[in-house]
Amino acid sequence: MPHVITEMCIRDGACAEVCPVECIVPGPVDEGWPTYFIDPDTCIDCGACAPECPVDAIYPDDEVPAEYQEWIAKNRAFFEEGPGYNAGSL
Repeated sequence: MPHVITEMCIRDGACAEVCPVECIVPGPVDEGWPTYFIDPDTCIDCGACAPECPVDAIYPDDEVPAEYQEWIAKNRAFFEEGPGYNAGSL
């Protein structure tokens, strides 16, 4: 069960720094900061990212609150439809 970053993210990148499999990557920049995404196929469900989030924006995909359910699909689409891991080279 992969983790999902929701729209509550303040985009500080602390979650990406602790990910042991480097599956959290920055995406499009909005208001000067990138939105972060977790690759659902690479995430090992270690949970290291969640406690690093200062606003509790990261959830296991089966625990994402109803109001943020669309972020499950957004995270997957980022990697399946692009740009995924190539986002930093845009």
